[in-house]
Amino acid sequence: MFISTADNFYSAGAKKEAYATILHSAQFYVCGAIAAAQSIRMSGSTRDLVILVDETISEYHKSGLVAAGWKIQMFQRIRNPNAVPNAYNEWNYSKFRLWQLTEYSKIIFIDADMLILRNIDFLFEFPEISATGNNATLFNSGLMVVEPSNSTFQLLMDNINEVVSYNGGDQGYLNEIFTWWHRIPKHMNFLKHFWEGDEPEIKKMKTSLFGADPPILYVLHYLGYNKPWLCFRDYDCNWNVDIFQEFASDEAHKTWWRVHDAMPENLHKFCLLRSKQKAQLEWDRRQAEKGNYKDGHWKIKIKDKRLKTCFEDFCFWESMLWHWGETNSTNNSSTTTTSSPPHKTALPSL
Repeated sequence: MFISTADNFYSAGAKKEAYATILHSAQFYVCGAIAAAQSIRMSGSTRDLVILVDETISEYHKSGLVAAGWKIQMFQRIRNPNAVPNAYNEWNYSKFRLWQLTEYSKIIFIDADMLILRNIDFLFEFPEISATGNNATLFNSGLMVVEPSNSTFQLLMDNINEVVSYNGGDQGYLNEIFTWWHRIPKHMNFLKHFWEGDEPEIKKMKTSLFGADPPILYVLHYLGYNKPWLCFRDYDCNWNVDIFQEFASDEAHKTWWRVHDAMPENLHKFCLLRSKQKAQLEWDRRQAEKGNYKDGHWKIKIKDKRLKTCFEDFCFWESMLWHWGETNSTNNSSTTTTSSPPHKTALPSL
């Protein structure tokens, strides 16, 4: 159950307000963006949904995004000049393109690995930049209230070679530019994460919040490498990798899958698992078994129907394990199929 109509907030400028996210460089976030759109609509919001995508996102995946309610705008990526080639942060300065959405007076940016559990339309009444705090002085750029402006965009671009980001990414850069920002409660961007120093009562509290129904949190942010749609639905696969266990929560995992199950069935195909990802999941499970991880998730028999569902030419994923470890990078982008291109507009390029 999601809290929706009771929390709705009317704004006279609603027609000029939108939720926005961005996808570039990889397609494995498409399923997450589709679920995010579903969660926004389940919360009762009727604002526009705008997604910025680059040329790496296939026409097939764009069709799924459009079917989920996203309005597509094409854009050119912006390279982080301080990133090494092919690093995770190489293109994350592309987020600056949000300020070019000048057809809107205000947008709420959300990362594509978030769920909106309760209506947050009231944030449109907040100024730029409104965000949750990472600590006493810095904000988290995963959810932000932004006021599009070509002047602000140019300011961001003019300083791109001089301003040093504290974390090497867009968040550090934006914190250097927007030193005066507006703090909103952590429940507006609650991180799916357990800190090493969390006391047992804190862990219990977080676990309760992750699975609360009706929800207490407004926004749940699925941090970590293994996103819910990249795991089998049976349990959070972060449990099977020791360095990812700080991101593991079966309660948060179930919350995401409730949203997935509420999606129209024709959108489920965009959340199927590639054969390579199935091999990765089995490899991780075997390593957890060898290590006899005490949480015991590796013992759970997989019932997820996606295990036996194949949409690729090669489906014998078990054979990949014969040489796994030599090359074992994964992603969940699906094969490109022929479909009618959705309507899309392009942002001005540099």
